[in-house]
Amino acid sequence: MLIQYTSTRSIVGDGSNYQIEAKLKRYDCSDRPESKEHKALSGKTEYTVYRLEEEYLCQTVPLKLTYTDLARWREFKRSCAFGEFFIFDAYGSAATADFPQQVQLKYKSFKEQRQKDGRFIFSFTTVQIIA
Repeated sequence: MLIQYTSTRSIVGDGSNYQIEAKLKRYDCSDRPESKEHKALSGKTEYTVYRLEEEYLCQTVPLKLTYTDLARWREFKRSCAFGEFFIFDAYGSAATADFPQQVQLKYKSFKEQRQKDGRFIFSFTTVQIIA
């Protein structure tokens, strides 16, 4: 997995573009239309679709991180927490890109879990607007 983001809420960066690489344990996709449903007096149901989104639930394998690496993950969370776009490539790396996509981080979806052995697991949901 490769994440490329611009540091907007700087912890270790200076507002430049940064990359994070890790392996994914979980990568699940679901479609979610953003729409409105209206039922007429005749009983007919009408739908107004505003846009179609794909949500990807991502979870990393347990990672052994240095202080700088951990700070980079937290900087990513803070820099993309309010709808800022970033580049996400689930199967690629910095050396070999697979299918980079411009996505957003779903609001309040980023979770950081510390294991007993000192490793960290990060889980988050990315949202890609399809139409």
